[in-house]
Amino acid sequence: MPGDNGSYAADIPYLRDFKPMLAPAWLDHVALVAGVEPPSRQRGFTWCDLGCGQGVTAAILAATHASGIFHGIDAMPVHIDHARRLTAAAAIPNVNFHTADFAAALELPLPQFDYIVAHGVYTWIDGESQKDLLRFCDRRLKRGGLVYLGYNAMPGWARDLPFYGLLRELGRASAGGGYAHLGAAIELAVAMAGAGAASLASSFIVKELSERPQDYPPAYLVHEFMPAAWRPLYVTEVRTDMARIGFEPVGSATLSENLDWMVLSETAQRSLAAISEGDARELVRDYYLDQRFRRDVFARRNRRLDCSERAARLRASTFEPARPLPAISYSTATPAGDFGYDSPAARDIVTALAAGRLVGGSDLNTLLTLCAAGDITPAEPNPTSVQQLNRVMCGRVDGPEEIRWLALPCGTAVEADPGLLRALRDGHAIDDSRFPGWRQFLACHGL
Repeated sequence: MPGDNGSYAADIPYLRDFKPMLAPAWLDHVALVAGVEPPSRQRGFTWCDLGCGQGVTAAILAATHASGIFHGIDAMPVHIDHARRLTAAAAIPNVNFHTADFAAALELPLPQFDYIVAHGVYTWIDGESQKDLLRFCDRRLKRGGLVYLGYNAMPGWARDLPFYGLLRELGRASAGGGYAHLGAAIELAVAMAGAGAASLASSFIVKELSERPQDYPPAYLVHEFMPAAWRPLYVTEVRTDMARIGFEPVGSATLSENLDWMVLSETAQRSLAAISEGDARELVRDYYLDQRFRRDVFARRNRRLDCSERAARLRASTFEPARPLPAISYSTATPAGDFGYDSPAARDIVTALAAGRLVGGSDLNTLLTLCAAGDITPAEPNPTSVQQLNRVMCGRVDGPEEIRWLALPCGTAVEADPGLLRALRDGHAIDDSRFPGWRQFLACHGL
């Protein structure tokens, strides 16, 4: 394939994006929900992103976690160049980036890590590279640490395999490269589906490309479908790989998937309750969820918390608003249908957090539900200044290296409309009619 460097598309830079679920507080929350002790961060911590892309996630997290040491590793020099320029411009001192594949990364002079994350990598690389990634996790994770793997999953990708096969075969036959042959292949697939081609009629991605092409930029599609080793995996396959190096599944960084009452019908819950073996139950669960992408968190011999300690530590955790108040509908779409959670307890928590108050004695299930729905987010208790980083990112609006995110002092970031970023860049008042609730949202985060 054009741009293929052994096993990955290496000639077109990936998106400049931030992944909130890679933040330490988010991963700690996953562990606590599962009753697993997360890493101790009282004396600082270390964090590593394998396949860090353009380094936006690592840069934002480093800027918002002064007590952490961050490393990003990627095989594409253009990615690492961007990451280094971004962190230099924003004067972020506690992050380092390395141009290396996973085999070479094994030889880098790196510390032991409390967190190792790999988002959108594992099912795009060949078997030998997967082994190198696992070796890195095995050698470099501290006792009590957490590993995150985000990967394409079966059975949800099953109906898209004909689309993928078409793109691959047309790509091999094409004299063009990069965007050109990919765009032509996608156009043909969408046209074929519209003309009634049965093998493409049920494709999720073809429907998305037909109805919302603006949400799938070429850089995403090239990196999603062009790697020669691209292959979605069943959860049991990944868990087998991780078990070989002594890692046990903790939970999902897709927070709603840790709450059966939220994402599964009562029939599905009864069906799963009859399956005693954990991996088999999770596989069946993926069939109910029609799982397309898993965000799995693993640990190795981390201490188990009893029910009372789990509840106490979750209630003692810090949460912050994740979206403006007008965007909170107290209902969310799940694989089991629309799930409503409008209650006085939910509204009290949201109102208190929006006013900057701590919530004591809150109903735990309500807290977990609001977090899983994306209305509130796990956060750091001690805010950090993000003024310089946000100045840099706002200054890139409408430019070739635009980043549509705002860093939040509580250890994460929020996606923002370019118009809002322009207003902040230019020092203009935020238009409440155009961006309802954003003025209050930013104020409650100290911005």
